[in-house]
Amino acid sequence: MQKIRVAVFFGNVSPEHEVSCSSAEGIIQNINRSRFSVKEIYIDKKGRFLTGRNVLKSINCGEKNKLSQLNLNKLIHEIDVAFPVLHGQGGEDGAIQGFLQTLGIPFVGASVLASALCLDKTIFNQLMVVNKIFKPKFIILDNERQTADERIWISKEIKKLQLPLFVKPARAGSSVGISKVKHFIDLKKAILKAKNYDQKIIIEESVEDAIEIEVSVFGNTARDVKVSLPGRIIPGAEFYTYNDKYKDNKTRFELPARLSKRKIAEIRRVAKRAYLIANCQGLARVDFLLNKDKKVYLNEINTLPGFTSISMYPKLWRISGLSFRQLLTKLIHLALKRKT
Repeated sequence: MQKIRVAVFFGNVSPEHEVSCSSAEGIIQNINRSRFSVKEIYIDKKGRFLTGRNVLKSINCGEKNKLSQLNLNKLIHEIDVAFPVLHGQGGEDGAIQGFLQTLGIPFVGASVLASALCLDKTIFNQLMVVNKIFKPKFIILDNERQTADERIWISKEIKKLQLPLFVKPARAGSSVGISKVKHFIDLKKAILKAKNYDQKIIIEESVEDAIEIEVSVFGNTARDVKVSLPGRIIPGAEFYTYNDKYKDNKTRFELPARLSKRKIAEIRRVAKRAYLIANCQGLARVDFLLNKDKKVYLNEINTLPGFTSISMYPKLWRISGLSFRQLLTKLIHLALKRKT
C-alpha cells in the first residue's frame, strides 16, 4: 500500500514558537509510519520555510544551518496533505490555512474562517452570546476601531464589572499575555501587558472558584462530529498560565472529570453546538468553566490545540478509547475527506 505523504508544519513567528515545536515532536513520534511518510517543514522566527532531513532533530541540536529553503513549486507534488501545528497568530488565525488552500493542498484542522473567528476572542464571544451560549460578562477594548465617545462609555462599563477580572489579548493562545486583576488600580498595567501581543483587548469577569473543564472534538459535519469525555484541569498557579502549562509542571489532571452523567452530557452537547456554530472542521479543543453551582460557561475554542506530551487534546481522546496514533490517522483522513 502506498503511503500517504504528510507535511508537518511547525515553528512560526508567534510567541508560541517553542510550543509548536513540541507539538510537532509529539506528532512525528506518534504518527503511524506504516501508513504515512512525513516531511518536516520548519518556519523560523523570521518567517522562513526550511526543510531537510530530520529537521526537528537538527533544530534541537543547534544545526539549523543544515536545513534548506523550502521550494514551494516542488512541495505541491511532494505531499498529499498538510498537518499544521502552528499555534497563535500566523498559524491559528487562518493565515497558513489560506496559504495551503491557495496551493490546493488539503490540511488538518479548521478552515480559514473558523480559524480566524475562534482565535479572535472578541468576535467569538459575541457570536456565542448571540447564539445564547453562556459566556462570562466581557468588555472589548479596541482603540483603533472605537470612537472617543465609545471609549468613554466603555471606561464607565468596565467599572460596573465585578472583580476580579481577566485581561486578555484578543488573538493569542497558550495563556500568553493574560493577567488576573483583583483591584481596578492594576487594570492599566494588565492592559499594557496584553497590548504587547495585540491592540485589541478583552476584559471579562472571572468565574471564581471555577472548575476548568476541557473536551476534545473532531469531525467535519454535524453527522460525523465526535466529542470526547471531559477532563478537568487543576492548575498549580492561580489560573492556567503559560508557565503552568509548559514549564512549572505543577498542573494536575482529572481524567475523566468527576461530574454527573447529566452534566457531562450537557458539556458535550454545548461543545458540539459551539463547534458547529463556529464553522469548525477537522479538530478543536473546547474549554469550559463551571461555577460553584455547576453552571456551564464556554471559555474558548482552540482550533489548533497542542500535541505535546502533556497536551489535553490527545489525553482526552485516550481516555475516550482512541490512542495518539489512531487519533492522528483519523485527523489526516478527515482532512483528505474534506478535500472531496
